[in-house]
Amino acid sequence: MISRKIRLMHPDDFNAILALQSDCYPIEFIETAQALQQKQQLAPHSSWVITLNEQISGYLFCHPWFGEKPPALNTQLSHLPAAADRFYIHDLAISPGARGNKLAEQLIQHAVTWAIHANFSQVMLVAVLGADHFWRKHQFKPLPTSLPAAYGEDAICMLRQL
Repeated sequence: MISRKIRLMHPDDFNAILALQSDCYPIEFIETAQALQQKQQLAPHSSWVITLNEQISGYLFCHPWFGEKPPALNTQLSHLPAAADRFYIHDLAISPGARGNKLAEQLIQHAVTWAIHANFSQVMLVAVLGADHFWRKHQFKPLPTSLPAAYGEDAICMLRQL
């Protein structure tokens, strides 16, 4: 029997997270440990890992945000907006070997439930590398927001009403 568990991300998870990130993304989308750790430290209650048989097989970085301009990729945030008006999904990654187990769907549902309980009315993200098709299946719709070049030419800012 396969065991799976979603839990809050811990600082000692970062070696596994960085390895997973490197398995999932091309080099131009790899973020530094410092940038990811800062996001987790600023929003420790809204970044999770999912384990499959006690092995970290996916992660989801999220945090409160304000407005339609997303935070820059691979940049340390000094603080989160005091008047956040949305929940921002920064990064979702699932180990290639664990795909097909609905881990991404479980993490997304977990984050959406958390956001609703935290009184957010919308969730925003930037879909990269053609992932907008995946996010559309999860009720996200494109926003006409211009994005920094670091997100790539095909990047699309997306929003889901809660």
